[in-house]
Amino acid sequence: MNVSDRFDTQLTVHAPDIGGLVDSLDIFFAAHGLPHALLQSFAMAFDEVVSNIAAYGSAQQPIRIHVTVAADEVWAQVIDDGVAFDPLQLADPDVTSGVEDRAIGGLGVFLVKKMMDEVAYERREPYNCLSFAKRIAPARN
Repeated sequence: MNVSDRFDTQLTVHAPDIGGLVDSLDIFFAAHGLPHALLQSFAMAFDEVVSNIAAYGSAQQPIRIHVTVAADEVWAQVIDDGVAFDPLQLADPDVTSGVEDRAIGGLGVFLVKKMMDEVAYERREPYNCLSFAKRIAPARN
């Protein structure tokens, strides 16, 4: 059986099925022998990014998801047709104060930046393209 190194799907912007996305990614990651902890990192990142697009973005077309497995990393891209917005320009939230003293917002993007090894944004008119990647630890013999 030849397992594709690429996973592509689309989610409706108005009610994205993140649970279905994670279920599909679980199958894709398992087919590549990737650790469950890596799936959990990507599931959290997709949940944050896609939820933000659905809740705050102005996208009209489906949100496109691409995931590629390479020899040393898993790379993902989320593409939407909303107004230009680079979430990486947001200031990191205050994570030292008590919960009741913190400003609302920004924690999801902060977590994605902390969990992933690389995160990048690019505007390719008329699309927002957010990419993130995590290196795969070499298997121990």
